[in-house]
Amino acid sequence: MTRMPPATEWSPTSWSARPAEQQPTYRDPAQLARVVAELGRLPPVVVSWEVDALKRQIAEAQRGERFLLQGGDCAETFADCESGQIAASSRSCCR
Repeated sequence: MTRMPPATEWSPTSWSARPAEQQPTYRDPAQLARVVAELGRLPPVVVSWEVDALKRQIAEAQRGERFLLQGGDCAETFADCESGQIAASSRSCCR
């Protein structure tokens, strides 16, 4: 099993130092670098306060104070990964 680094060792590029067991081979390293740079400019998929809230809610479920039902379509495209679209999607699915 691969040891996970302490949170203090994380950085946006720390993933590249990790072993990749099933990594595709990219024919154009320059294009890969451009895509990674573009993805780095996009907003986060999940913001920190949502993570904190989820942790609290999961802890409540562990104590029997809340019921947890997990679901989702996982069908987002990179084109949909912009803050306005994410906010609209969150509002429509969580009413």
